[in-house]
Amino acid sequence: MINTSNKKTIGYHDFVELDLETYFKIPAISTNRNSKARVKKMKPIFDGAYANGQEHSLTEVAVGIVTKDFDDPDTGFKYTKGEEYIIDSNTRYHYWKAYPDLADKLEKPLTAKLHYLAKFQDVEFAYYPYNNAKSAEKKSDILHGLANRYHWQPRQTVFASGGYGTALDWATEDPTLDKRDPNRRMDVFEAFHSAIDQLKVLDSVPKKGNNTITKPAMKTMKSQAIMAALLVALRVHPNNLNLLAIIERLAKIDMDELRKAASQGNVDAVQIIAAEYTGFSTSRGESGVPMSPWLEGYAGDTKFLSQKPQMDFLLYWIGQYITNPNKTVKFTRGVQPNWTDAWEEFVL
Repeated sequence: MINTSNKKTIGYHDFVELDLETYFKIPAISTNRNSKARVKKMKPIFDGAYANGQEHSLTEVAVGIVTKDFDDPDTGFKYTKGEEYIIDSNTRYHYWKAYPDLADKLEKPLTAKLHYLAKFQDVEFAYYPYNNAKSAEKKSDILHGLANRYHWQPRQTVFASGGYGTALDWATEDPTLDKRDPNRRMDVFEAFHSAIDQLKVLDSVPKKGNNTITKPAMKTMKSQAIMAALLVALRVHPNNLNLLAIIERLAKIDMDELRKAASQGNVDAVQIIAAEYTGFSTSRGESGVPMSPWLEGYAGDTKFLSQKPQMDFLLYWIGQYITNPNKTVKFTRGVQPNWTDAWEEFVL
């Protein structure tokens, strides 16, 4: 417990001296990013402060004190009166834990700025202003922090590290609205909240095996677009067994399966997606004459221009498989139906 009996008030803010023993007992705020992973990045800066006799510049921290019981409105996490959380300095916390000899070199106690937390908005207003130009959180950092806040512990590395920002953006965009409509795309916080259930499913399938949608048997199948389309499909068709089968097949499909299907002349929807995202689709021409890819080189791209064609293509074929997983088409030019606006039609 922080000793506030000797706090000093300057303007609107209270400050106290904080010894390291007490500091190391305080947990990180629930919205915190992956601070431990940032130690490697920030170590040269922290080391430089010590090398230049400026280690005192590291000793100002921020701590939140809960003054009234309240809940996180999105996750239900309970903040209890009297609890304390580190708001700013979480990376330094892990740095000093990893290098205790450097922590011992600090000549004076830390100076802690106190934030009083009586509702969840206080948590948000206390935490996010610390993201200045030098320490600003990347989207992956924010997503990692949101996973912590929602008590989600992903098993797949991409989800654990927050490396799915584009997929989340695309999956939570409303294609039925004009591109200039500010409501077309959610901010990262709204997007995560709206997609958390689908993210958990995508992270959990397949139940067994080494290959997942973020670590597929064929590396080129690792695609933000594919993840985005699957998140959309999971939102529209939750708990659909054919859809769960698509996720597993896209993770495990290999070139042997594609070659075999092509040699037999017929492919299903999952094989069509795999053929395009591995580049195998160029071999679909009649009499062995190569054809241009169905997506004209957009497959796997994350640029704005590639968004609509990829989402249309993927959601068309995902929809076909959900309707009839046994349906096949000839592996030729005839595979190309009119999937324009399939994304919009899928979500309506």
